[in-house]
Amino acid sequence: MNFSALFLARLGQRRWLLDTFSARTTAGLLALSMAGLACNTAPAPVPLSDAAARQSTARLAGRPLVNEDAIAKSFDVPIPRLDGSRFSLRDYQGKVLIVDFWATYCPPCVKQAPQLAELSRKYRDQGLEVVGLTSDEKTDQPKVEDFIKRVGINYHIGYASNWVSRTFLFGTEDETGAPPIPQLFIISRKGRVVEHLIGDSPQHGLAHLEEVVRRELAAD
Repeated sequence: MNFSALFLARLGQRRWLLDTFSARTTAGLLALSMAGLACNTAPAPVPLSDAAARQSTARLAGRPLVNEDAIAKSFDVPIPRLDGSRFSLRDYQGKVLIVDFWATYCPPCVKQAPQLAELSRKYRDQGLEVVGLTSDEKTDQPKVEDFIKRVGINYHIGYASNWVSRTFLFGTEDETGAPPIPQLFIISRKGRVVEHLIGDSPQHGLAHLEEVVRRELAAD
């Protein structure tokens, strides 16, 4: 091979390497950009119908839905109340705790709220605390306050922060990336999640919740 042919061959090889590097770099930057966009536009929780609840339960069967370690760490995260004060789930340490993720725009959440109020009324003196964490926007607080009065909610209400919501609801997202609501977590006196319910299905109604609550209140 003469000098000219060798020079052209090496020049072509360099161009191929530069083109390949440029293409891979562009693809990588695009992937990072899309990933960042997905994180910044994570969908808010969405109401779940009975049928969808059954489908979601079947789809998630066998998957570990609860990250005990992450949830335990979230107990100290400040949660804003409607009046601007703050509390944390750690405040109820030693109690049997029901944590309800809900919203006023969620029909099954609205249906479930009176049942939680009844449990709170019946078992609060025995060591039960109920905390409802709403996904409503702060600008919709009048709706939340009206709902509390209308339904007679007698338990703690706060705003579901991104940190607490993602910790509890991680792994239950649907195909759009949105976690369904309502979701209920029953936490023992020792801080362990003993029940996790998605949706508002008849088999997981007041009778089932009361059974779990009574069992945990009686536990050592």
